[in-house]
Amino acid sequence: MREVSMLSGNIKLQSSRGFTIVEVALAATVLAFTLMGMIGVVEAGSQMLDLSRKQTMAAQILHGEIDQLRLQSWLTVSGYSTAGAAVGNGYPATTSLTSLNDPAFATFAAQYPQTATIFKLTRTVASVQPVQSNFNPTAYASEPLLLQVTFTISWTGVTGKSYTRLSTTYIGLNGLYQDFQKS
Repeated sequence: MREVSMLSGNIKLQSSRGFTIVEVALAATVLAFTLMGMIGVVEAGSQMLDLSRKQTMAAQILHGEIDQLRLQSWLTVSGYSTAGAAVGNGYPATTSLTSLNDPAFATFAAQYPQTATIFKLTRTVASVQPVQSNFNPTAYASEPLLLQVTFTISWTGVTGKSYTRLSTTYIGLNGLYQDFQKS
């Protein structure tokens, strides 16, 4: 904006200082890079939050499965017949667990119906003592004294990356319970 000043008959033009187009373009570029960086930070934060939330849910499901397993009798876990005449094969070697065939997972699905379908859960059982040579026996060769039960849970995050957690427990004839987790 220019001002016209009339002093002693002379006309003098004065200009007020403004921004040039180069300065405006430079400021817009800096603002655009700042906004892109902020959007990237928000996106990374939401991905981390999603992963953290799903890892927590997966850990809760695994702990619930182990707790449910510990409530079972040795006869149920090892699969002995009630008459004791035949040695059973216990749970199948590997089983996919859903809310339809597993009470612990059904409890989780009832509380979180929209997220229960995200997870895939399997249970693997093997005899540790005596050592089991065939991992899917029709019957144990001899009565198991120590079983290893591993629960594996997997899911896909919002980025499309697959994640897996597993938790293993040992169950003994005389009540040995020990478990550990691996991510």
